[in-house]
Amino acid sequence: MGIVKKQVYKNTMVSYIGMAIAYINTVLLFPFFTSAAQYGFYNLIISISVLYSLIASVGGPSIIAKYFPFYRTDDKKHNGFMHWAAILSLIGFSIATILYIILKPVILGAYANSSLLFARYYYYLIPLSFFVVVFNYLEMTGRVIYITIYSNFLQNILLRLLTTGFLLMIAAKWINFEDFIFLYIGSNGLISLLLLISIIFTGKFTHKISDYTFSAIKTKEIINFGLFTLVASAVYVLLQKVDTLMLSSMAGDDVQGVYSWYFNIALIISVPAQALSRTTYAIVADAWKSKNMKNIDEVYAKTSIIQMVIGCLLFIGIVINRENLYTLARNKDFTDPKYFNLFLVIGLGFLVDITGGLNTYIITTSHKYRLITGFVMVASIFCIVLNYFLIPRYQGMGAAVSYFLTITGLNFGTWFYIKYRFKMQPFKLKHLLVIGITVISFAVGKYFWRIPNVYADIILRSGVTALVYIIITYYCHISSDLNEKIDNTLSKINLLIKQ
Repeated sequence: MGIVKKQVYKNTMVSYIGMAIAYINTVLLFPFFTSAAQYGFYNLIISISVLYSLIASVGGPSIIAKYFPFYRTDDKKHNGFMHWAAILSLIGFSIATILYIILKPVILGAYANSSLLFARYYYYLIPLSFFVVVFNYLEMTGRVIYITIYSNFLQNILLRLLTTGFLLMIAAKWINFEDFIFLYIGSNGLISLLLLISIIFTGKFTHKISDYTFSAIKTKEIINFGLFTLVASAVYVLLQKVDTLMLSSMAGDDVQGVYSWYFNIALIISVPAQALSRTTYAIVADAWKSKNMKNIDEVYAKTSIIQMVIGCLLFIGIVINRENLYTLARNKDFTDPKYFNLFLVIGLGFLVDITGGLNTYIITTSHKYRLITGFVMVASIFCIVLNYFLIPRYQGMGAAVSYFLTITGLNFGTWFYIKYRFKMQPFKLKHLLVIGITVISFAVGKYFWRIPNVYADIILRSGVTALVYIIITYYCHISSDLNEKIDNTLSKINLLIKQ
């Protein structure tokens, strides 16, 4: 876990800063300067662009993660593998774009009566998706050489800061919503360019290639893997985005906007998992290459408990500050108390997913990678069917329940397979202790006296709750890695005091 520790703590700090910026955007700015329908449309184009770009990349990032260790060379040419992967992604994007243009009547037909903005901005999705393809390719390129912090900064801090600036420009009436969308797309291009420059300056890759036929590359095997992971990844992302897509189509952008507001707040819970995955994916891939099952088992168990500990703290932190959240947002379109159950259901779904740890990563990077396609396809069909029946009756709550049940089923299935096939599973008695600690800490935060000033209340209520949570977690020795980090922090504080 040495490499993981060094980069995860830095990545986590970057992710938390990005989380704070996202919180400001989601809670304080979007509800004030955009309507529920506009915010819903903003989330709709993000969802479509992510799915579009994923299909267009033909599994490029997964291919790089799995096969780069086999083609890495000291001459920095890496047998032309990175060039080959880039060409594959460009071909995939071209084909996907042609299909996107040809299928315009069919795609728009699904949103004709519910999202009028989509028709107006239909072609904006092409450059946005291209920039996402490029960024994902470059990000994974950084991951395989264990350079992950800068891409995290660009995606989670710089892009969100730019979004903050654009929202403030709307507030000042310098730009309108159409300008905002245009500038947001340009910002995605900017972070891709900055990431490309940083990759070049690492000196670990060269633009030169000796063999333009790429004869050393097992093209058939890799494309076969790419197509399987493409289907699995696309369907997995569809699981994350199908609620947005179907809500906009079946209920309208305004309903989807409210749902997405709570979904994006719940995304905070996944921050520790996002930080860990930037490094652990490459660790697991390298471990499979050397058949180091002990290392995989160790990373699997440690990431599960760490992600659960941090995720549960973030979950109760939001719940105990519900009233403060509504006071800050002050927009009836979003803050009707009846909608808060959306967060509870979605948040529990995120907790289940991050506690599962590396379930999908372990299978995807193993020789049994084809199975993940079946798992995710079954889960997606299940989710779509549930949404089809629940959304018309329960609107956003129907989508939330569908998401929770699907994510729970998928994680149980992958966990059971890994336990049966590879004799590994991350769950221990400590996971139950975390639930108990969460309940105790929640009670402390919920019944803590309320301070009239909203900002003071957030700081004190959250601080007391977090302190109780951390102290109990530390003395119960839930995670040796977390205890080690706390000990190191306390030692540094003691040294500063003595000085």
